[in-house]
Amino acid sequence: MSITVNDDLIQELRGCKLLALPQSAAKVLELAKNPENGPPELAVPISADPGLMSQILQFANSSFFGFRHKITAVQMALSLICVRTIKNFVLWNAVFAMLPNPKVGPFMLRLVLQDALRRGVFCKVFASYFQGIEPEEIFVVGLFQDIAVPILAQKKPAEYTQFLNNLENGKTRLSELEYASFGWSHADAGAFLVQEWGLGEDFAQLIQGHISNGLMDSNVNDFVPSSAILKLSSILPSSKETEWADADKFMEWFQQLSGKLNLAGKKVPTPVDVFTACDEQFMDMLPITKTPPPELSLSDHLKKYNESL
Repeated sequence: MSITVNDDLIQELRGCKLLALPQSAAKVLELAKNPENGPPELAVPISADPGLMSQILQFANSSFFGFRHKITAVQMALSLICVRTIKNFVLWNAVFAMLPNPKVGPFMLRLVLQDALRRGVFCKVFASYFQGIEPEEIFVVGLFQDIAVPILAQKKPAEYTQFLNNLENGKTRLSELEYASFGWSHADAGAFLVQEWGLGEDFAQLIQGHISNGLMDSNVNDFVPSSAILKLSSILPSSKETEWADADKFMEWFQQLSGKLNLAGKKVPTPVDVFTACDEQFMDMLPITKTPPPELSLSDHLKKYNESL
């Protein structure tokens, strides 16, 4: 099923400069389209961009992958990590490097970047408990789920200033305000953008559906683990939040998802298990974003929640 995007939104995004990527990233994406191209070919444009090369090596050496030996060369990293994962990580880095930092009310680009990374890491950690899901793939979808927010904030500063001032520390969802004003949301915009970048229709559908109010369809046969995990990640606390408004909903959804696990001998994870692993991997990868850590970790939020019960 194709994604459906409002025509007015398409016109808003058609002039978006982000549809044109930096040369090094564009070359990596172009090479990755040909399955005959492997690490030697992709290493050339990455090695020619020192900043990108450094980020790829930081990524490869993080606890996200847990390699026992230090990765010192791009081609070695490409040999050990799925080419698609590297390609998508390159795209994410390129896009965030070009994202505008709109002067819109309380908006801060670094918080969007931190939230993207933390939600992506959560998706990867939780997906590792499921059979039949590639954790590195859902990690990238998690990274891109709110990619359109800075673009839309720059294009509509008055509206987004009002939206962000009305979020009330997470008690109101941004998508609800967007739909009420425009008839579309940042999830629709994100779906359009990732499809334009060639990430595929399935990827776009996941992005478009991540803001759903329900974790999964009532028909159990329609349960899609990757979609449910992405929706769960979307209600994690933001880096700027000191209170977690969606904590009760998260715990309810977490239990629903845990009941769907095909554990293959693994124990059922608790929020403590998942958040501890998330915090470790997130902090290990945070230097890639060149931003300071958030005030509260996921484990801190969980502790505050448990103490409030």
